[in-house]
Amino acid sequence: MAITIGFPTEFPFEELDVTRTDIILGSIVFGFYFGFAIHVGWTAILETRRARRLTGYILMLWLEIAADTGFAIASWGYLYKIFPPGLGLFLSIILMWILQVTCLMLIIVNRLCILYSEPHQRFRLRFTVSVIVGLISVSSACIWIPAQLQISAKFIWLNHWWDKFEKSVYLLLDLALNLLFIRVVKTRLVQHGLKKYDRVMKFNQYIIIVSIAMDVLLISMTALPNGFVYCQIQFHPVVYIVKLNIEMAMSRLLIKVARSTGINVYEEEPARTSSHTTSGNKTNQNMAVHVTTQVYTEHPDEFEMNPRVRKEVTFAGSTKSDPDIKATAI
Repeated sequence: MAITIGFPTEFPFEELDVTRTDIILGSIVFGFYFGFAIHVGWTAILETRRARRLTGYILMLWLEIAADTGFAIASWGYLYKIFPPGLGLFLSIILMWILQVTCLMLIIVNRLCILYSEPHQRFRLRFTVSVIVGLISVSSACIWIPAQLQISAKFIWLNHWWDKFEKSVYLLLDLALNLLFIRVVKTRLVQHGLKKYDRVMKFNQYIIIVSIAMDVLLISMTALPNGFVYCQIQFHPVVYIVKLNIEMAMSRLLIKVARSTGINVYEEEPARTSSHTTSGNKTNQNMAVHVTTQVYTEHPDEFEMNPRVRKEVTFAGSTKSDPDIKATAI
């Protein structure tokens, strides 16, 4: 049945064709999303408590959860015809989709920036990813909204192919960022003797498969006869909440291994540490990853710890002679 949406269209606007099977499957997926979102939300609360302050990473976590939840509610309401079609609904959905994609990509970039010491490296990576995501997001909105409003057959045809293209771009971008992370961990940490980072590298190799499988699932759903129902409404929020959970698990593992190895991790600002030596002097370091170890032996007659061996390893930056030592007693 044709309805009026307030915009001139080439043909009368036709409502979304939803079958009983679509309703049943949509309800199952909608319930799964909220069940999984509770777990993700609790994990985000723990991450917020651990950070003890509002960082860019924490902000993006909650924006991602809010966008996923809003997307799921708006899409489910449209599927059940609670929310009528119109510019307001479609604009809300596309804005939440843009927020989903942007936050998730920047969370992945934030993980990579932990391992970069130079500010210009972090800026270049963030700028490149932001430009790619921004261009795809704006172009998608300009095509998707007119297609859903059924302004003309050209927009509908263009959206059919553009939808597959933009999802393929995000798949390749996700894959490239994860492969870059593995390369950085392997070349800068593992090969320099920090074997504990093998866990991070192996875990990331496994989650690449899961993350890419989620993107492939979305792309394959667009080939179904009712691709909008399956891809845009039912599985899209689930895919992104699963990918967010993967990123939080990766972040926890990375920070855990970094701390156990004695590495100072700086996620946003240039590394600045100030510590007191035994003489009371202070020194500043300008590195993101800096490991200094010192082996002590206890004298049999005195309860003093005398330095015998000092080993200093510096990654991704120059170092100066520094009395600041992170000591490990053996």
